[in-house]
Amino acid sequence: MADKKKDEAKDDEGKKKGLPPIVLVAVGAALGGVGVVFAVPPKVVEVPVEEVVYELIDVEHPDVMQFTFNPISKTGRGMAKFNIQFVYTVREDRKDEAYERLKAMWMTANSNLLSMLSNRSMEELRTESGIRMLEKDMIDDLDRTFFAAHGEEPVAKVARILWKHKMFQ
Repeated sequence: MADKKKDEAKDDEGKKKGLPPIVLVAVGAALGGVGVVFAVPPKVVEVPVEEVVYELIDVEHPDVMQFTFNPISKTGRGMAKFNIQFVYTVREDRKDEAYERLKAMWMTANSNLLSMLSNRSMEELRTESGIRMLEKDMIDDLDRTFFAAHGEEPVAKVARILWKHKMFQ
């Protein structure tokens, strides 16, 4: 028996007293979890935001453009007087920007239209087809003058001409 006690004493001295394996597993799992929390970025959930859809609105410009001019005539002298307004289509969020462009280019547009009108003949201005062609040319010129953007989407578009007064003499 004495030999057994000596052998057991030798075995106990040779073995290190340490933590049980279950504790080591638990500590490893805890440290591994901490590593995942710091090493892996948190998952970001993106909520899709609905885009705001702006409606197109028609705006009747309140100012009247008045023109008194001498059209080209074969016999005698003629005189014509036109008063017009126009309607433009613009997105609701760009209405103020369109109005600022109208204010800035108002005199240029008047000058361009007066030149266009003075180059028309009296016969052409008295026919329905001549007036329709004039309207189309006026719309194109007003679009270019007021709303043309260099390489960008135009702010607005002139939709139609409103005739307030037409007179020929």
